[in-house]
Amino acid sequence: MMKATKSIIITGGNTGLGFEAAKVIAGASSEWQVIVATRSQAKGTAAVQALMQFTNNPHISSMELDLSSLASIQRFAERFSQAGLPPLHAIICNAGAQFVQNTQATADGFEATFGVNHIGHFLLIRLLLPQLQESGRILIVSSDTHDPSKKTGMPAPSYFPPSKMADPAASDKLLGGLSSLAKGQTRYTTSKLCNLYFAYELSRRIEQTGSSISVMAFNPGMMPGKGSSLARDYSPLLRFMWNHVLPYMRFFRSSIRTTKQSGADLANLILRDDISSSSGTYWDGPKKILSSEESYNRDRAVDLWNWTSKRLKLEADI
Repeated sequence: MMKATKSIIITGGNTGLGFEAAKVIAGASSEWQVIVATRSQAKGTAAVQALMQFTNNPHISSMELDLSSLASIQRFAERFSQAGLPPLHAIICNAGAQFVQNTQATADGFEATFGVNHIGHFLLIRLLLPQLQESGRILIVSSDTHDPSKKTGMPAPSYFPPSKMADPAASDKLLGGLSSLAKGQTRYTTSKLCNLYFAYELSRRIEQTGSSISVMAFNPGMMPGKGSSLARDYSPLLRFMWNHVLPYMRFFRSSIRTTKQSGADLANLILRDDISSSSGTYWDGPKKILSSEESYNRDRAVDLWNWTSKRLKLEADI
C-alpha cells in the first residue's frame, strides 16, 4: 500500500457532495490522506468507515469542525497542524447551510447563513493558508443560484454592507418584506455570491505574493434528493418535493444533478494536472464558465475581504 504523501481537507465531507468528492479522491490514489471535517464526530467516524470500505484507502480520517463557531475553527486548525499528517495540498470548502424557518445566529452572534457559508470558511482558509504547499489548490463551492440569469427558481442575491449581512437584526430589517422562506433563500444566494467575492479576491492576493497556489470556485448545480442535506430546514411538503420529486427533473434540466455526478466533477478539479494555471476561475461541473456580472465587482470583493479580516482580527494582507 502506497504511503500517504499529501493531505486534503473537505468540509462537510461526511455526506452529500463532500462525501462523493472524498470517495473519488480517496479512490484515485492512496497517496492522498483525506480529512473529513464535520460537526459531528460520530457522523465523521461513520463516513470514514464507509469511505475506507468503498475505496480500500486506509488514509482517511475525520476531525470535528463546526463552521458556526470561531473557537471550533481555531481548534481545528491547531489540531491539524499538530496531527503529524502529510503536508496539506488541497482544501475543499464545501459545507454550507440554509435556514428558512426563522433567523438564526451563530455562537459568535453572526447571522447563521452568512456566518457559516462565508465567515467560517474565510477564517478556516486564512488559518490554514500558511500550511498549504506550493501548487496546492483551494476549491470554494458556490452555486448557480448566485446568478439571477440562470433562473434557478431561487431569489436573486441581495448584497448589503457586510456589517449588515452579519447582524441578524439588521439583516432582518433589510429583508423585512420577505416571507421566512424567501428571506432564508435570499440569504443563501447572497452567501453564494460572497463565496465568489472571496474566491476571486483570495486568488488575486495569493497571485500577488508570487505563490503557485490556485483558487477555483465551483457550481455543483441543484442536487435534490436524500443525498443532500440542504433542505433539512424546509417544511415537510418541500422536503418531500426535494427528496422524491425534484431528482427526476435532472432528465429535463442539465442544471439538476446527482451528488455523485457533481462530487466527481469537484474531485476532478483537485486531481487534474491540466488546470494548474486556472486560479480565479469558476467551474460549472466540468466546464469553466463566467459567473454573474455582479460577482466580478472588485470593490465589493475588497470591502468584504477587509471587513471580514478586521472582524476576525486578522491582517488584511496574507
